[in-house]
Order: sequence, then structure tokens, then C-alpha cells
Amino acid sequence: MGRWEGNNNDEWKRDINQEKTESVSSQFSLSIDNPISLEPKFFYNHLTKKMDIAVQDDNNFLYLFSNTGNLFWKKKLSNPIIGKINQVDIFNNKKNQMAFNTLDDFIVLDRNGRKVSPLKIKLSKSKTINPISIFDYDQNKKYRFLISSENQISMYDKKAKKVKGFKFEKTSSKILFPPKHIRIKNKDYIVLQLSNGILKIIDRRGKDRIKVKEKIDFSNNEVYLYRNSFTTTDKNGNLIQVDLKGNVFKTPLKLSNDHKINMTTKTLVTLSENILTIKGVPVILPYGNYTSPQIFYFNDTLYISVTNIDSSKVYLFFSSGKLVNGFPVYGNSSVDISNIDSDKNLELVVKSEKDSFILYEIPQ
Repeated sequence: MGRWEGNNNDEWKRDINQEKTESVSSQFSLSIDNPISLEPKFFYNHLTKKMDIAVQDDNNFLYLFSNTGNLFWKKKLSNPIIGKINQVDIFNNKKNQMAFNTLDDFIVLDRNGRKVSPLKIKLSKSKTINPISIFDYDQNKKYRFLISSENQISMYDKKAKKVKGFKFEKTSSKILFPPKHIRIKNKDYIVLQLSNGILKIIDRRGKDRIKVKEKIDFSNNEVYLYRNSFTTTDKNGNLIQVDLKGNVFKTPLKLSNDHKINMTTKTLVTLSENILTIKGVPVILPYGNYTSPQIFYFNDTLYISVTNIDSSKVYLFFSSGKLVNGFPVYGNSSVDISNIDSDKNLELVVKSEKDSFILYEIPQ
């Protein structure tokens, strides 16, 4: 069982070598017709080999812009997108589509904003439907689309047909987060967090793969794969790790009731009140209302981002806890980071005013 550890020295040393950047700079700011309801996200353009920017407003219009700010199209949807926009390659031909769900629809759009047939699934109306879960078990584009609401799950294939081999349909209580696929040592696990404290871990067919030996008082955080264990936190601020035999291990972290977490397989990030802890290294932030920490990985370098909504400041750190040169910058949402053009520099996009977003460049 891999218990919690503070630093991974090899990863930390590699990251330190990358901590050389010039100052971040803004590239452009764009306004849309109505207030932003879904923050901007980068979307790969298979024609240009660069990144576009997708964003939705509160009148349910979805927009797609180029990486230089030109509007390709805007499309009216029936309802707000729930969760995030996922990127898929339905036809396995290196042409990408957007996949997402609303309250009453699961939709796949091509890069021209057209619905991909037959991938349109009408959903039973529910006020508590989760964001869509998309699994690609073997990285071969044989997608599985999981729709979960209340205590029910439906799994569909790329032709919008229910997967006959998946027999699991109902849970004993409400599903708190979208089902998550985790692979450990070539075995697949589907993880469900339930409101009654059960962590249900099933296989591809819906059968129990691991029976967790005790209930967990889940915090408002998902389960992650961390050091070969299923890892999350509870409401008492403990780190909770479940091994492959279903044993539950608790490590006191003394986190606040409304703490936030994020993880990679070797990196744990927590945000408790104004203390951001990255691989055991605490960073003291100004007090405020923060977004959940995000983790990005580029060129052997880990970046951790949080945004103080109260002060409209975006912070970006290396995994050593050092602030990236030029930060904080102005912003009012979670961010997306990628290399969106042909140069070596990274770009960051974030909501700025209520109806606008801004693109920054981060020199490398």
C-alpha cells in the first residue's frame, strides 16, 4: 500500500531545472454576447494542428474561436453544458469532436458545430444529472459514454447503443460525482462515490471488482489514482487511501471543512483556507474564495493553478511552490493551459469580465 508522502525528489529536481521563464503577457481579450456560463477551454483543431477556444454564455450559445480570436461559429443549445467539454475522435481518423451533456441531451459536435449522427441521446430530465463520463479503456477510440443521474447509470457505445455487456444500472444511493475510470497494472476499475459513504469499485461489466471494507464520509472531492491507491479526502480533513484489497487508510492532514484537492499519480495538491500545499510544500496565499487547484504538465514541468475569485487574481506555481514569473494575472475563473500555436511558449485562457475572456502567453 502506497501511503501518503510529501515530496517526490526526482520529480521535484526535474521541475526546478525548468523554472526559467520571462514574464507572462496578455495576447488579446474578447467579449461575447452574454455573460459567460462555462469558462473558456482549448480545443484541438485537426486542420491547423493548433488550438481553438470554446466558451458558452448564459443564453446557451456555444462559441468556437480561433487561437487569434476569430469567431468560427456560435450555436444555440437547449440548456447549459454540464461539467466540461470533452474532446473525442469518434471515427478514429484524427478528426476531433466536442462531446458533452446538458440536462436533456448528450451531444457530439464536429468542429463546424454540426451534430454527429447518430450520437445523440435524449436524456430523462433530472435536476441532478452528472457530467458525462467518457472512457477509452485501451486508448483505441472505442469510447464508452456513461450517463449517471441520482442512483442510475447507463453506458452507451459510439453508435449511441446501450452496451449489452454492462449489467450495472442502479446504486444503493445517489452518485455524487461522474463515474471515473482508473487503470492499475493493466486492470480497469470504475469508481463510484455514493452519498451513503460507499465507495463502489466495479469492473467493465459492472461487477464488483473491489469491496471496500468501510464507509467513507466523503468531502466534496473526487477520487483519484495516487500512488497505486484510490485516494480522496473525508469531511474531517483526512487523506483517504483504499488499496487493491479494499483496506482503508487514513492520514490526518488537518484540512478545513471546505478544502479542495487535486492529484496526479505521484503529486498531491491541497487547498485549505489560504494554504496551498504542493507535494508537502505549503504556500501561503491571500485569504479569499479560490477555485479548485488545477494541475498541468508540459515539457517535464508541473504547473499548479488556482484563482482567487474575490480579488480576480490567477496564480500559477511550479511544483516546488515557486510562483511563475509574471503571476498573479487578472482572471475570474478556472483556467486552461496549453501550447496553442507553433512556438514553444504556453498559453493560458481565463474568464476576465462577466462576458469576456483573456488569453495570456507564458514564455518558456
